[in-house]
Order: sequence, then structure tokens, then C-alpha cells
Amino acid sequence: AELLSCESIAILPEGMSKERFEWLSKVAGEVIATPGTESNVKEIFDKTWELRKTRDNVVVFNQFDEFGNHLWHYEITGHAMEEVLSQVMSSKDNYAGVVLTTGSAGTLGCGDYMKELYPQSKIAAGEALQCPTMLVNGFGAHRIEGIGDKHIPWIHNVRNTDLVIAVDDNNTMGIIRLFNEPIGQKYLSKKGVSAEIIENLPLMGISSVANMIMAIKFAKYYELTEKDIILTVFTDSMELYGSRLKELEEEFSPYDETDAAIDFHRNLQALSIDYMQELTYYDKKRIHNLKYFTWIEQQGKDLEELNAQWYDYENYWGNIHQQASKIDRLIKEFNQRTSLIETL
Repeated sequence: AELLSCESIAILPEGMSKERFEWLSKVAGEVIATPGTESNVKEIFDKTWELRKTRDNVVVFNQFDEFGNHLWHYEITGHAMEEVLSQVMSSKDNYAGVVLTTGSAGTLGCGDYMKELYPQSKIAAGEALQCPTMLVNGFGAHRIEGIGDKHIPWIHNVRNTDLVIAVDDNNTMGIIRLFNEPIGQKYLSKKGVSAEIIENLPLMGISSVANMIMAIKFAKYYELTEKDIILTVFTDSMELYGSRLKELEEEFSPYDETDAAIDFHRNLQALSIDYMQELTYYDKKRIHNLKYFTWIEQQGKDLEELNAQWYDYENYWGNIHQQASKIDRLIKEFNQRTSLIETL
């Protein structure tokens, strides 16, 4: 925004963490809080339409429908995962798949790239059990900030998704206490977790823990062994959620060793294959068809394009995946015009 001499506006639900608002207030010119919690994205869409009508020269960058989001993860995160595999996977190992909770669904683009390299691998998409849109066309509020928004993002390549995993937000909230409370970390040490791992646990925020839970459930579902490799990403850290730990303490009392034992055994060790669905062709089509109600009826997208995402699958998504070089060229031209590179 600064390079283009534009004002920037960030919009997010009022129920997001205090730290998110504090961070955004430092990087955005204006922060607008809309009604609701994490899953109330419809209210954000409504606000963007209001801004278009009431202000001049408003350009909306919507992560849920901007294919640059998908493409970035296809190109960047996908290649990073390929690089990691080249370092850790032996000739006797098997790459099983990638598991990712979905907010905007951008990160799932890396799964498209990895499946091109490993056609037998799986892509698992995750959501909150309290808002099971993919699993059962459901809706609801939940506490896994950054995911699960009561709709299917326009940029989600649903036909390439193999499995849906719903994560109970009670598991995630219990585990973040176990991982971040001193008594919880002490309990993990007693259970044999190394000091190095314990020191790095705060690098995992709420949605990162949800991705970890997905990986565990995925491994149990497919009965994987030490020869199988699952990939995921840790998309946030506890820097954004310190206030959530305080809220949990106020709601449930200070954390003690009994709490740590319960969280370790119930929310971590006892994870099972419940609330999972391996998708058939028509399961995928059901999920894809949910896009109609958000994107065609509400947001004015083109019905032919929605059908092309499904019926002209290879050309539609293949053309998107081929746009990186053109975009890179435009970025270089922009940097030359702004003299940005010369100042770095």
C-alpha cells in the first residue's frame, strides 16, 4: 500500500484475539472489526461491498478468491516441501500426503504441487468440528483462529482433495495450555519430551496445533508406520494468543499437574479417527457445489467459471499453475518502476 501511495484497510471479526488487532493496528492504516467470531466471514464480505459503495477507488484483496494466494503456495510452499522431502526421505520411505486446515484454502495449493510429484499421495483438508462445513454442510462458532469460515473458498481445488478431517477445538485449546503453561511443559519433560522440543512448542499457535492434530489422525486412519512421511505447516505462533491463555485460566482456574495429565492423555494421546471422511467423487462434488451459495448468489461470480473448476478441471487449474512466470515478470517490472530493488 505504501509503495502505491494507497491507504490500507484491514477487516476481521471482532472476536479475534487482542494480539491480532494490536498487530494489525501497526501495519494497516485502518482496522475494521465486524460482528462475530472466527467463522463469521460473511460479515467481512458484506463490509467490503459496503466500502465499495460508500468510498471511492476501493480495491479489495480477498484471500478467499484471489488465485495468487493458491498459486503462491503451489509455487513457494510446494517447492519448500519438495526440498524438505529431499533432505529427510530415504529410498525406503513413502510420502503419504499433506494435511492442512483450511481458512482461505490458499495453503492447500502446495498439495496440488506435491500430488503432481507423488500422484498416489493424499491431500487432507481440515476444519473445526464445531463448524463442519465440508464434513456435513455444517456451521457454527469455534476457537481455532485462522480457519473454518462457514463456506468453501473460491480458490479451493476441491476435486483434488482426498480427505476431510474435523478437529475438535477443545483438543486444540487443551493442547496449547499443555504446550505453553510451565506446569504443562514440566509434565511433558517427565513424559520424555526433549528440552529442545519443549522450548520450541510456543512456535505453534492454535491453528498450527490443529494441523498437528490432523497429522496424528491421518496417520492413525491410514495405519502409517515410521516409513511414512506426512507434511504440514505451522502457520502461526503463540505470539498471537497470549490473551487466550489468560482467558482459559480465568474460565477454568490456574493450570496444575492434573490438568496437564488430562490434556496429555485425553487431548493428545487419545486422538482417534472420528469425524473424518475419505471423499468419493460425489462427496467432493457436494463440497464443491457449496461454492454456489457463497460465490454465485452472494458475491456475483460467474456460474460458467464455477462449472469449469469442476468439469474443465485440468485446464482450469493447470492454467492457474502456469501463471507464475508471467506474474514474476510483472513483479520485476513493478520493482524497476518503483526503484525498490535499488534501495535494498
